[in-house]
Amino acid sequence: MDVQQLVSDFLSSEHGQQALASLNAQGIDGDSAQQYLGVAAEAAHAHTEEQTSGLMGEHPGKSFFAAFAAGLVHGDGFLKSLVDGGEGVISGKVAEALAARAGVDTSTASTIAAAATPYLVSFLREKLG
Repeated sequence: MDVQQLVSDFLSSEHGQQALASLNAQGIDGDSAQQYLGVAAEAAHAHTEEQTSGLMGEHPGKSFFAAFAAGLVHGDGFLKSLVDGGEGVISGKVAEALAARAGVDTSTASTIAAAATPYLVSFLREKLG
């Protein structure tokens, strides 16, 4: 799928609107939120297209194990925690892209990624099967 089509589909979807509302609730204005979600969708698209050893980003272990451990601590169980770990990897990729391409500091990028990734992953699961 074309990256621009994916971004457009995500932003106009229910998941995209929920992600936008989530960012607005954190005090991010509509235009900036749209920009950040576009970057996030592009990063997720790149993640699904990559076939190299860099598939999981610069710090895949850190992102995976942080989310995996959080799931276990919250009592999500082993399998659900594995899914959470995978989402942590995507969240890390999104945060990297936001810091590099949207010009936000890494702390803000991580916060935006944490808010947007669950909606983005749900959208991708429906869209890409």
